[in-house]
Amino acid sequence: MDLRLTGKRALVTGALGGVGRATVNLLLAEGALVFATDLAPTTDVWDDTGGVTYHPAELRDPDAIQGLAAAAQDALGGPVEICINNAAITHRTDFLDMEGEDFDRVYEINLRAPFLLGQAVARALVAAGAPGSIVNIGSVNAQLALPDNAAYVASKGGLLQLTRAMAIALAPDGIRVNMVAPGSIDTPLQRKGQSRSPALRARVLSRTPLGRLGAPEEVADAIIYMASPRSSYITGECLFVDGGRMPLNFTMPGPGTNT
Repeated sequence: MDLRLTGKRALVTGALGGVGRATVNLLLAEGALVFATDLAPTTDVWDDTGGVTYHPAELRDPDAIQGLAAAAQDALGGPVEICINNAAITHRTDFLDMEGEDFDRVYEINLRAPFLLGQAVARALVAAGAPGSIVNIGSVNAQLALPDNAAYVASKGGLLQLTRAMAIALAPDGIRVNMVAPGSIDTPLQRKGQSRSPALRARVLSRTPLGRLGAPEEVADAIIYMASPRSSYITGECLFVDGGRMPLNFTMPGPGTNT
């Protein structure tokens, strides 16, 4: 299926992570022009491909976010038409032990940055009288709470509501806003955590009806579809890419049981 992305100007944050990198690669394959950003000062990941401009940015800094939006527009030759807010961090600790600055750091990157960058991109599109698409990358934890990850689940729950508010506010201007919410995805960070605890991997798989981790490319497929004109009548929605975890949300029964 032609996603009609040839020549589209796209901005991707968190571009060097598993899902971010897969998203940039798929955008390139579909003919988009990509402005990628992450924390690393430089990268040679896409040196041989062309079509990608890389720009480091600290998304905790509101001024850096405004500069990022302007730099993307300059590099791409026009307003950003597709904005993928993918950058995120987590901070696992017991709720009673969490420090306020740890909560703030997660909030600033996971929720405030998508608000500020989405707003900057939308303002440029409205000024140009052009349509566009913003995709915020959430998590199943937008709805499923974790006792040792309060800041993360709060930020992702807030991002879901922000997505809906943005969608309603920007619909008259032809700008769609949606969320893609992954479950457990086979990224380097996920593998690192599960290598330290085989029991964790077993628990994750037990509550995933498809019985495996998702691939970053599977999440990227959903992101690109929601960003593309092929989803032109979809806005304010959350697409879960979770192997069936959300409708189940308990441990799969073992063989021979009926509970």
